[in-house]
Amino acid sequence: MPEKVDKMRLSEEQDRRRKLTEEQKESIRTEDALGNTSHAKLADKYGVSKSLVTLILNPERAARVKQRVADHWREYHDPDKHREATKATRHYKKELVRKQELGMKEESE
Repeated sequence: MPEKVDKMRLSEEQDRRRKLTEEQKESIRTEDALGNTSHAKLADKYGVSKSLVTLILNPERAARVKQRVADHWREYHDPDKHREATKATRHYKKELVRKQELGMKEESE
């Protein structure tokens, strides 16, 4: 059942998913073009997976992967993993509310 915290949006600082800025992505492209480093070393340097580095360097492949997931998402969906991830996110947001770092104001989409 949806809870109040489900509609709350996290700020960029509170969102724990790793994101790269456009400058970081461009830096990865530049370093790769120089040919001095591997995808694995770039991934370690920026704290992301080797797969993500490959997708940044090959946008056509990224588009194919995105389309495949869109077409076959049911094959990738694990209800138990999704349930646990939702619970963990709710717990995290509730903790932020308790610390008064996330407001109770609901934002509409």
